[in-house]
Amino acid sequence: MPFTKEQSDEIKKQLLEQVEKLPNENKDQIKEYIKNLDDAGLEDFLKKNKIKISETGETTPQQTAPEKPIFQSIVNGEIPSYKIEENEKAIAILEINPASKGHSIVLPKKPCEIEKIPKIAFSLAQKIAKRIKNKLRPEEIKIETSSFQNYPFINIIPLYKDTPLKKEKADEKELEKLKNRLELKKRTARTVKKNQKKEPSNEMPEIHFRIP
Repeated sequence: MPFTKEQSDEIKKQLLEQVEKLPNENKDQIKEYIKNLDDAGLEDFLKKNKIKISETGETTPQQTAPEKPIFQSIVNGEIPSYKIEENEKAIAILEINPASKGHSIVLPKKPCEIEKIPKIAFSLAQKIAKRIKNKLRPEEIKIETSSFQNYPFINIIPLYKDTPLKKEKADEKELEKLKNRLELKKRTARTVKKNQKKEPSNEMPEIHFRIP
């Protein structure tokens, strides 16, 4: 049954209040995602997270339902992110609560144990680290593995001289600028210039006979 506008607003309000209480460093992304849900998306969100609506209109998550890792939702495209690059096994995105400028993370596309992160994910991390080094000129870059909600990831943290690490929410415009600087640019097909000289041909020129 579709929600009325009042019901939809109230459900979102309660969901946002619940998200605010979570010890989740990516709660801002989740909140923004919830705010932008239409009725169909909201209903799907409630089903996926196994949240029931009581007769009084209150949202109640089932205690037995496992929490879906935020990183899995990002990989699935269910939550927007600032993606820099990806390969068949992993994606690299900007951290929205960075410890320093250019702080990025690499996520395996499939959940696994931290010891079993695919080698190709580490290759992607090294590639992104090199790009950060060239573009942002940090003094050093630290690469380390970690886990959140039992979902492993690789931290790529640039270190700058006289700038201590401090995690804080980044400005969206700044993240967009960084994304444009660090993402892999697709090469455009080369076009032949109009004034470009033609290669000499081995064919005999056509001869026109004149009749006197």
